[in-house]
Amino acid sequence: MTATANNPPEREWLIVGAVRKPHGVHGDLLVAILTDFPERLQPGVRFGLGPEEGPRSYHEIHHVRYHKGAWLLGVAGVRGRDAVEDWRGRFLFLPEQTAAELPEGYRYEHQLVGLACRSPKGEPLGEVVALDTEGPQARLVVRREGRDFLVPYVQEIVTLVDSETGVVTIDAPAGLLDDDFLEA
Repeated sequence: MTATANNPPEREWLIVGAVRKPHGVHGDLLVAILTDFPERLQPGVRFGLGPEEGPRSYHEIHHVRYHKGAWLLGVAGVRGRDAVEDWRGRFLFLPEQTAAELPEGYRYEHQLVGLACRSPKGEPLGEVVALDTEGPQARLVVRREGRDFLVPYVQEIVTLVDSETGVVTIDAPAGLLDDDFLEA
């Protein structure tokens, strides 16, 4: 199926890749992987294509393989390099997975941002303003009294994320969310 630009999305669509360039003469694309779940991109999967703001057209994967840390993919019904030349710099989108489809404890950044942070005793600790995924460990960026603190996003510290009440429970070790260490 080659979808049209008028296909309405069923769920929110999230960026999973960025088109680097056409590859070869048959219309394949080299796409940078920007997702924690690259295995979702399979033949037959419907994807969106467009600028960072969201998909403008919808297509179907014909084939996909890994090539030097990126996806090399063919699009159903698209043949020839000229057909995909203007896709360079656009983003690939897939529908957001439901909570049941995600691994246990996994949350998207937009599900965390804006949640209030509380201690296990219910004391206010700040608000989640971002999720930092640079480096080997994901960290919540918690804004407290005008300053941002990085909180390792691990079960031992972030003990509960309750989307219904809008609260993240953080069992912070001493010094993690205060400036005491700066005064020494």
